[in-house]
Amino acid sequence: MSGKTQFWLGSLMLALAVGILVGGLLYPRPTYSQDVGEGRTGNFALVASNLGGTRPKSQIVYVIDDRNEALYVLETSALRGNEPEPRGFFDLRDMSTGLQKSRAARDKRTGTK
Repeated sequence: MSGKTQFWLGSLMLALAVGILVGGLLYPRPTYSQDVGEGRTGNFALVASNLGGTRPKSQIVYVIDDRNEALYVLETSALRGNEPEPRGFFDLRDMSTGLQKSRAARDKRTGTK
């Protein structure tokens, strides 16, 4: 291999290494739990799953929808042919707005900031 070929090949490899290093620092990969971690697929996250339901051999499952900012409460059963039954729906945006308003009112009463 000639010196000119080695120079260009070395320059290309150096540029690739620097690009990978800088790309990893500027745009880090999501962590395991953010990407495909326990109970997470895309826009949904499974919050709790080992809570007993109201029927025998059933459990309550909480699912958070990131896109719509909603919390779904479902009851699932281990028996065949049973589909998950919705037990509740909570709009997280409305809940958080209510919490912020009550905190502001409390802070105004007590004089804290």
